[in-house]
Amino acid sequence: MKELLMPETEWREQAACLPYPAILFFGMDDNEGAAERHAREEEAKEICTHCVVRAECLDYALATREAYGIWGGLTELERKARLQGRAS
Repeated sequence: MKELLMPETEWREQAACLPYPAILFFGMDDNEGAAERHAREEEAKEICTHCVVRAECLDYALATREAYGIWGGLTELERKARLQGRAS
């Protein structure tokens, strides 16, 4: 993780996800089925693969312990696993 994160507004302005609805990256509610959630997350992750600030996004999410959504191409569970791997 970088020592100094780019100010939020700078890297976020370049994010590939900007033109997409937030619901794609965060879901709508707890009634979303597993298959629906998986399909939504895969679509969001595909957008992340083409993002020029993906690393900054992921660094931010890991540093702030973002609990929800797709950040830097990872789900909350994937980020949690990555953080636990760093602690080991």
